[in-house]
Amino acid sequence: MKQLIILLAFLSHLVLSACAKTSRVSSNPPGSDTTAGPATPAPAVTGGPNGFKGFNWADSHDNYSDTVVVPSGLSSSDDYATVQAKADLILSAFSQRGVNTIRLPVNPYSVAGNWWKAYAGAIDKALDKGMRVVLAYWEGTTAKDGLIDDTAQYWRMWQSVTTRYAASGNVWFEPFNEPFGYSVDNLKALYAQWLARFPAIPAGRVLLDGTGYATGVNEIGADSRFAGCLLSFHMYTWFQKNRTTVSDWEQTITSLAYPGRTILSEFGVPMTNGKDYLAAPGSDVEVAYLQGLTNALRARTMGSVYWPGLRIGDSYSMLSLSGTTLATNSTSGLARLQYAWGN
Repeated sequence: MKQLIILLAFLSHLVLSACAKTSRVSSNPPGSDTTAGPATPAPAVTGGPNGFKGFNWADSHDNYSDTVVVPSGLSSSDDYATVQAKADLILSAFSQRGVNTIRLPVNPYSVAGNWWKAYAGAIDKALDKGMRVVLAYWEGTTAKDGLIDDTAQYWRMWQSVTTRYAASGNVWFEPFNEPFGYSVDNLKALYAQWLARFPAIPAGRVLLDGTGYATGVNEIGADSRFAGCLLSFHMYTWFQKNRTTVSDWEQTITSLAYPGRTILSEFGVPMTNGKDYLAAPGSDVEVAYLQGLTNALRARTMGSVYWPGLRIGDSYSMLSLSGTTLATNSTSGLARLQYAWGN
């Protein structure tokens, strides 16, 4: 997914603009235990946005798809029971690392056919474990224009999804991931229409992306029609290239006008390159980025969902999967997430 965002960001000119030390920074989580312990239940889910301590569980082919989306480790040929068994293994590994939330993709192809019956096994298993689940719509790969591909299919998809999970208090609904093709007014109109179509869904279980690549959350949050909704914010290093220090990246979070409603639902850096994300960053923007964001998330008690917790073949993935074994790719990166979550 991040490769797509990079390309689109440069093509549409949406990139917003880019103390050497030798000792460890004082904001590092002291005495962090970065190893996964024995299997434990998912951390307790609390009522507000700060209760989101999450991983994106993504399709290895990317969540932008003109066919079904299949989270890494699953197969489109799996039945419900097989998905449940595989999901149990993966979700247990997530829980061991302090995760209580997963964010999953949905699209019309996935919901309209037989795969939905099986895919629901992963959602249901997470709910059985007491975890939160965010279901987010991704557009397809053909247009890739930040707009709904087929309006009729879109509404049918959400009707099926909400019908199945409206009564599940631990399921949140995200109408559109990164709606960069919409003007502010048109995006607000779409969100208002979504809420009107599904009045049985409490506003507090609807997660609205900011404008653009989910960066403009202040604009959406200021609209009184969405006062009860949560806000979905995304941030990657290439979104704001002028930011280079820990303090710079802290300001990305402190500038959010509605921290009590906002979740950082996508952020990430490479986890397979051996970097020490607990070390003083010097001139390393990726280290400064992760430290700055996690410092500010903790200070503002905001929830967050890392991109991705698991995605096969993605250097940003926090975990890798080999057979039935899941391993942490970066203990220092995980420590920073756990610090942000208050674990």
